[in-house]
Amino acid sequence: MTRKTLTSLVCCGCSCLCDDIDAVVENDRVVETANACQWGAARFLGLKKFSRALPRARCQSHRRRLDSRNRLDLSLAEAVSACRDHLFFARRVVAYGLGQMSVEALHLLMDGLRDWETLWIPSDGPLLQAFVKTYGQHAPALTNLECVRNQADLVIFWGANPLRSTPRLLGRYALFPRGRFTERGAEDRKAWTVDIQTTEMERVTELLTIPPDQERACVRALRQAHAGLPLKAPAGLSSKTLSMLLKDVDASRYRVFFFGRGPLYQPEGEGVLDELASWVRELGASAPSFLLPVLGDFNSMGFVHVFLSCGGLANPLWHLQGDVHRWEPRAGDVLLALSGDCFWFLTDDQKRAVRKHRIPVLALSAHETMTTAEADVVVAVGLQGLDVSGRATRLDGVSLFAENLWDGEAASDEAVLRELFDPLRV
Repeated sequence: MTRKTLTSLVCCGCSCLCDDIDAVVENDRVVETANACQWGAARFLGLKKFSRALPRARCQSHRRRLDSRNRLDLSLAEAVSACRDHLFFARRVVAYGLGQMSVEALHLLMDGLRDWETLWIPSDGPLLQAFVKTYGQHAPALTNLECVRNQADLVIFWGANPLRSTPRLLGRYALFPRGRFTERGAEDRKAWTVDIQTTEMERVTELLTIPPDQERACVRALRQAHAGLPLKAPAGLSSKTLSMLLKDVDASRYRVFFFGRGPLYQPEGEGVLDELASWVRELGASAPSFLLPVLGDFNSMGFVHVFLSCGGLANPLWHLQGDVHRWEPRAGDVLLALSGDCFWFLTDDQKRAVRKHRIPVLALSAHETMTTAEADVVVAVGLQGLDVSGRATRLDGVSLFAENLWDGEAASDEAVLRELFDPLRV
């Protein structure tokens, strides 16, 4: 039995991409971790994210579906060839997932689909679509997480619950750690959560709960009051609580707003972020103020960077769609599920439409999911940072390299996509 301790590993459990993880490896299997949160430890140990006592099933073979009950195991080359055959006749490619892939694989994918009508649906889609639109219109300033730890004396989580999406964001960067100018950690920081519901964040921050239909009005009221106008609290909100929040904003010297999916669950969600981005830009005149998204998938920000660098917004054949429920399956579609469980989120009507139009489902996945159970072709790929290596981009835009822990037979998403598209370029 071989046993070794590895240090300073990059964790691909969420978009924090923590690079201080230690792990004990025995016979190409992680048996212990240190510094990892629940999400990260589950990934390293091969357990389910929300039920750490249960192992998460891995894709052990490449296969093709013969009928509802029978599957045929394939070699990697055969499985990739089967995917290529389906793509060759596609009128439109629907690419879902994307945030669990390496940067290298994303470049190969977008280069391969450059001349294809493609509907891009990231699993972090609602937040990413709002991110692209908001930053395109307002260009609010960005900072990195090390500066947040060292300098931020006010952090506001707007519609975000990092305890559920990025557990170490609070413990390593945004609230509790001691920084260069925040030597006492949480004692040197003011922290607020603004949300339409009560969450666990009330245990560690001040909580401002707002009615769903008053969220944009709340931002506008805070923005106008900070500009010197009388504070007019919207219906259902306490003037006293709003005044306390404004007092902390005025007293701060380095402000960071983290926004999550919360506002996007109601019709005016993008308007809320539009108002918030405008306010953050105005706040920057009095003290450094920044706006950062709280993303779930470890490389969602990498997808945004690659999509924009490949001219995604200018390509008339490409469309970025945030909500998978807005996808209307049609004849000629090919669903390409890339390390994402699309069928978990599809409505019953969408699933029936997939079957009615006989839409091929091609899955590249490291885990068995509802999508791999329905897929016409499954290509098993390795996990980033365990079986295979690759670059990823942290939620603040910092690029990191997640190195594999062992040499195995698992194929990387990069290798699969290169083999998939290289013959189509001839």
